[in-house]
Amino acid sequence: MFKKIFGSKKSETLSNAEVEKLMTTVDGEKLAEAEGILLYGGFQELNGFYFFESLFVSSKNIKSKTGATITFKSKKGNIVLNSSMLEFESDYAKPLKRSVAQISFDIEKNQIRTIQDGAYEAIDLEVKKQVFNLLKSDS
Repeated sequence: MFKKIFGSKKSETLSNAEVEKLMTTVDGEKLAEAEGILLYGGFQELNGFYFFESLFVSSKNIKSKTGATITFKSKKGNIVLNSSMLEFESDYAKPLKRSVAQISFDIEKNQIRTIQDGAYEAIDLEVKKQVFNLLKSDS
């Protein structure tokens, strides 16, 4: 009965591969992924300060008022970065059918090469008490 009134709501989700095909402009490179989440990232220098600029494309909304941490995990040790911004929230990207969050993290110059060289196996994003576990991307 309610379907006739409101129509049936199809929950259409796109796979990571389908989302990648739809994305036309992304600064940075794909670093990691997990079920329903992609991470793109790059580096920026501003007045002697260095930042890891990340773009999370996720099936879940990512939102915080207390910041986030990202951990690049490797056998040689982990690199833990704190977000340079405390407040952020995903925006829904209708064509991608996903939420997109841009988060900037403080980074030291000597840590950049390790990440650029891909010397990590996995990445954890911690927002509030939620942890997103991503595996290093092959591409």
